[in-house]
This record gives sequence, C-alpha cells and structure tokens, in this order.
Amino acid sequence: MYETLDTPYTITGCLLSACAKTPASDSVLIDNNGSGEVNADTAPSSPNTDTVEEPPSESDYVPPDYVVPDYSSHKETYADEEMYITELVDLKTLHLNGRAFAWEVEPADWSASVWDGENADIWGYDVRSCDVSAEDFSGIEDWNVISFNSDTVWPAADKMPEDMDPEAILERSKDPGLGIRALHEQGITGEGVGIAIIDQGLYTGHEQYAENLMVYECLHASDGQDAQMHGSAVASIAVGKDVGVAPGAKLYYIACDFGHWTDYGYEYDLSILADGIYRVLEINRSLPQEDNIRVISVSIGYSPDTPGYQELADAVQAAAEEGILVLTASSNRFYPGFNFCGMSREGLADPNDPQAYRPAAWLADIRPAVTDDILVPMGGRAYAGCTGETDYEWMYSGGMSWAVPWLSGFYALCCQAAPDCAVEQFFQVVQDTASVNLIHENAYGKCNYGKIIDPAAVIEELKAN
Repeated sequence: MYETLDTPYTITGCLLSACAKTPASDSVLIDNNGSGEVNADTAPSSPNTDTVEEPPSESDYVPPDYVVPDYSSHKETYADEEMYITELVDLKTLHLNGRAFAWEVEPADWSASVWDGENADIWGYDVRSCDVSAEDFSGIEDWNVISFNSDTVWPAADKMPEDMDPEAILERSKDPGLGIRALHEQGITGEGVGIAIIDQGLYTGHEQYAENLMVYECLHASDGQDAQMHGSAVASIAVGKDVGVAPGAKLYYIACDFGHWTDYGYEYDLSILADGIYRVLEINRSLPQEDNIRVISVSIGYSPDTPGYQELADAVQAAAEEGILVLTASSNRFYPGFNFCGMSREGLADPNDPQAYRPAAWLADIRPAVTDDILVPMGGRAYAGCTGETDYEWMYSGGMSWAVPWLSGFYALCCQAAPDCAVEQFFQVVQDTASVNLIHENAYGKCNYGKIIDPAAVIEELKAN
C-alpha cells in the first residue's frame, strides 16, 4: 500500500459513551496492533438486522452528553491550542429534523492572483485562482500538466497550449468514470446510505452536495469555519450530484484536525482522528435505520509508529462492530489483504475506458512494490471548488486523498444495491471481479501497477449473492 500524508489539515474530537447498536454488516478482521495479524476472536458477528431498534421518539429522546478532550495536556508545548475550535450540532435537532449544522460556511474569498511562474516538479503547473493572462503557455507540449479552476484567468487563445479547452476539460472530467453514471441510470445512486467524511473545513453551499449535506460540525479544527479546497473536493467526489460516485447518499461531515501546531511544527496525533470516528458513531445512533452511516471516509495515511495509532485502531474496531467501514489512505493497516491505490488520466480521455488510465505522476517512474492493488480513479478529474457554488477545479495528478472518497462512494452504491453487503464480502468481490491490469512502461520495463476496479461487475456479483 502506498502511504501518503497530505498537507496538514484539520480534525479532533469528542469522547463518547460506550453504547452501541446492532452491527449492520458482517465481520471484518481488524489488525489491532499494526502487526499484520488479526484476532478472529474479537471480530464482530454476522448482522442481525431484525433486532435493530428504531431511534427513540420525540418524547423520550435524550442526546448523550459529550466530554471534549483536553489536548493541551498531550505534550508540554502545544502552542496555540486556543486556535482550535469545537462546534457540535444538537443531536436532538438532527433526530427530529434529519439535518443539523453547527454553522454554514461561506465560500473562500480567493481573488485571482498573479502566478509566480513556478513549475512544481511532478505536480505540474498549478494556476488555480491565478491570473496568467500575461503568460505564454503555447510552448507547453502537454497541457495535462496544468491544474486550474474556475477562477483561473487565461491568456489569449494564441498563447495557450494547442488543443487545450479548459471548459471542455472540466465538463469531461466531472464524470466519476468506469461506468458509474450507467449505474446511476439504473437507480443505483447510494440512496438510503449515509457517508461520513472527516476532513478540512467545508464550504457548505456548493451545488454538488448542498442538498446531500445533513450534518456539519467541527471538532478541534483550526480555521474550522473557513472553506478549504480539500473539503469541497472530497465531498463532491463522494456524493456530488454530477461529479460524485454516490449522488443519492446523505453526507455527514466533520471538519477536524489530525494533529497540532506545536513549537516543533505540525505533529500528527491519530487519537484525534479516533475521537472523530467515535463522534460519527454517536451521530449514527441518532439516525433512523434507513439513514444509517455505512462508511467513514478519511483522506489521510499513517503507519504504526504515528502517535495515536492504537487509539485509531480501537476506534476502527468500534466502527466495525457497528457495521461501519473506515476507509483511509492506509486502510490495509486495519483490513489486511485489501490494498487499493489511485490512477490518473488525460483531461479529455474517456473516463469510462479502463485503457485511458495511467499511473499517477508520483507513481509512474517507480517499480510498484505491491502488484495486487485495486486501482480506482484519482487524478485527472474535476471536483467542486470552494470559491463559489458553481466553481470547479481540475487536478492534473491528485493524491490518495481523491481515491479514498471515490471508493467510499462506491461502497455506498454497493450497500444500496445489496443492503446486507458485508465489508469483508465487498473487499473480496472487488478483488475477484477486477480483470484489467494497468501496465505502464518506465525505466524498469513494463510494470504492473495492479488491477482496475470493475464497478458494474462488483454490483452484479453482490446482488447475485
């Protein structure tokens, strides 16, 4: 599995009560210690959906009390701990109305700035929210290395790379790819399934997910009330009405930091993420069964030596016991044997053609260490921007941050099509049905980067069983 840590961003949490409801999915063998070994004795039992109780009625529903952890005591020098905020929704309001926001976040105010002219190596030319009207890009042979957004101010046509049409690229790249829209046409949209995302501050009003967004709150979030690029991207990839994999799913979103700014710089603390997962479980207990959260999407990677790893392992186990899959960039740490990674494509290539995909730029020149990866769309795609309700971005490459919400959205589709779909079953079917290998030639020769997921085949197999 390729492990990546994105630019430091938000998460943290709440302690919660130990109450639990009946698991909604089958057992997943969780690696509790990072050793790669699993404990079958502690794995949750098979689901018994007949015994799941409906949430309490209005007359007797009392939300649990929350105790917010004091992270200032984790180390001697957590500078600026006061910069982090926690704003929680009223779970009784959520229970009664089905939607609750701690606040609504306005779009980011990013006026187009003058481009600094730098080329960021494998990440290409980043001209998002930049005024490049005075530049001459006509000499760029491959415009696929340019990342841009709706705010980019372009030069005249004769100063643009040949055949580059930003509007056409955005439109083509909104398609989530690999036949997902064909599944939508069959009514498989994720309806009746809840997806939770723990990530950066979210602009709550974007047209792609505003109607899907049921909860917005923050736990230990720096600048938690500000719209961030990362949040809009992952939310739209998961549930966006045009760009998302599961446009019918409901979205429960927590803005949160995964660490602290300290006197020594930014330090990750996975116990904060663990608290965020526990908070999702409390939210889920306030929902009617038909809206149950089935997957938590967290675009972060980690290793067993990351601080708070054991606390995170315990939280993932708790989620599994309640039938909830936790997908991250390092999911194989807790779901041994299932490895997935992302892949990219050219901006105008057919996103539904497996042959159109290639390794991400940051993978293209290496010999893959793991050849049994399941590959999902990642780079070379459009997603919601955070600067306005109709704004979009196109990312030339992209990292695992984009692969995680894509797979989370697809799991939601599977849960709608096959409501009794167990996590372990999902992993196995995904692996068994993938048949197209991604072969890429580099300095090491022809390398096999893994097998491309086949969404239609997965759905068909799950429905048949």
